[in-house]
Amino acid sequence: MNELLLMRLHEAILILYMISIACYFFDFVEKSPRLKRYGYLLLLSVFVLQSISIILFIFIVGRIPIETINEGFYFFTWLIILISLILSKVIRTEFFIFLMNLIGFVFMMIHTFQPLDLSTGTTVSHMMNELLWIHVTLAIVSYVMYLIAALHAVLYLIQMHQLKQKKFNHKFFRISDLESLSRFVQIFSIIGCVMLMISLILGIYWGITFEGKSIWTDSKVLGSLLLLIGYSVYIFLHQKNKLMMHRLMDFNIVLFLLLLINYLIISRFSGFHQLFY
Repeated sequence: MNELLLMRLHEAILILYMISIACYFFDFVEKSPRLKRYGYLLLLSVFVLQSISIILFIFIVGRIPIETINEGFYFFTWLIILISLILSKVIRTEFFIFLMNLIGFVFMMIHTFQPLDLSTGTTVSHMMNELLWIHVTLAIVSYVMYLIAALHAVLYLIQMHQLKQKKFNHKFFRISDLESLSRFVQIFSIIGCVMLMISLILGIYWGITFEGKSIWTDSKVLGSLLLLIGYSVYIFLHQKNKLMMHRLMDFNIVLFLLLLINYLIISRFSGFHQLFY
């Protein structure tokens, strides 16, 4: 009964999420304030319902739903929606909100159509502690920060292309200027780096304590360390203007694609990361 309730709730959330994204898309194409308003209200409804489903999960199962990769998708989507609701009041770029939530919708869909696990404990739940919870949460939050940075990099390239083609239509003026987009890429990349670095420090400390020196040969740990180095190099190059800006935007997008590979694929070969996120 509990499993059926959560499944139906997730399906309803997915439908509302899809309609909300459609409203944002049509608003961007046709410039309709009414559709934009509907899209925002539906997105807010999705956030509220998703928050309720997380609370129900905690009440029914007795744990926070981030212990498996599939549960991590749901938490990742919840963060995307929360941040997009905040940014929609700060950054007047509907296309950015659309792209961000389109990615969130994909992860939500993957989660919804996977078998629901209502077991009170996963393989790692017995050795979970506050340190590990913080490590996992910070890692997922850093992924959202990197996603926001990558989407602004995409918008930068789109805006630059429109400038070269001299396409000064209403879509052009509804995307931020190049300087603002570049600044947002840098800011969110820095925030992501700080969070990922703290997450790695906590995770490595936990790993050494429970797994021993084998932590240093774990594929996910090595991949995350390389990504942190890659983003640090990007921040340095951006700060020192060592590359042309559009090349830096390409670099940022490639780094995020590598992050997705590290999270979705390399985690499968990890000795213990595949167990919880």
